[in-house]
Amino acid sequence: MDKPVRIALIPGDGVGPEVMAEALPCLAWAEARGRHLEAVRFPFGADHCLRTGDTLPDSSYCDLRDQFDAILFGAVGDPRLPDGRHAEAILLRLRQGLELTVNFRPCAPFLAGSRTGLDLEVFRENTEGPYCLQGSTEPGRAVDLAIHTEPAVRRLLVAAFRRAETLCRPLTLAHKANVLKHGHGLWLRVFEDLRTEYPGVSARGMHADALLCALVQAPTTFAVIAADNYLGDLISDLCAAFIGGMGVAPSLSWAPHRPYRCSVLAEPVHGSAPDIAGKGLANPVGMMLSTALLFRHLDWEPEARDLEGAVSGALANGAKTRDLGGTLSTVAMGMAIRDRLPS
Repeated sequence: MDKPVRIALIPGDGVGPEVMAEALPCLAWAEARGRHLEAVRFPFGADHCLRTGDTLPDSSYCDLRDQFDAILFGAVGDPRLPDGRHAEAILLRLRQGLELTVNFRPCAPFLAGSRTGLDLEVFRENTEGPYCLQGSTEPGRAVDLAIHTEPAVRRLLVAAFRRAETLCRPLTLAHKANVLKHGHGLWLRVFEDLRTEYPGVSARGMHADALLCALVQAPTTFAVIAADNYLGDLISDLCAAFIGGMGVAPSLSWAPHRPYRCSVLAEPVHGSAPDIAGKGLANPVGMMLSTALLFRHLDWEPEARDLEGAVSGALANGAKTRDLGGTLSTVAMGMAIRDRLPS
């Protein structure tokens, strides 16, 4: 028998454990259909940090990097640790250490509240830009350093060009090279290089402020959008509003050059939402759709398609949590979706 796909589970903080609890039966369902997997839970998050002082120990990081194939992640962030140090040490370390350059955030039409005809995807660079956490604070002065390297920029843009080529749809690069001449100038140069390598892709660069305005006015005119870490974060969160909000938005991050065994991480776009944690109000759709994206990345296409279909069918049948205008609890929403999974 082939070795099982080893999936590390990190529920994290706030609503993270609640939404992950609704996705875990989907792993068991996939296994019952013949997929060979092994899921191992890790405790890392605010509770663990407050209890032990550990965030993500080197030994555990190396274990995740070398002994697992994928990570299913909930959320991190807790008001008891207001400096966010544990979130940086866990999630950002995984993104940067595993070189998960490509962050894929689809805004698909089968989700709740989607505008007719809306079907766009955001490719966000996931390891650099101003989120590199390098800077300083002095009296009367603060600096956040943004770093962009050609290898990371190229990996992200190649993924976006390939996706646009596969879909036969246009690609738009969001940038501010008119002001950020060095960092975003690099993005434009690599983008122009790749346009010659993908002549069949209709590709254009667009100033991010103009793009955001056009995205609100006419979202269906966009298909694939590529951006750096910061702009991609903002753009994809705006896109989530078109499909019902952050609770339904999935994402998948991966390292296309596969430097380590663990080269993919699935997580919902939403944060830990500590204000509603433990109340049964969190929407599990984003987590369950992120699980479907993970299935597809593992080449488990039938399971990915069936799970997405179950989400779509449940929403179409009126199953909604409160953020979507319904009354279902987190558990009830998860059950409404899983009840539609074929055996």
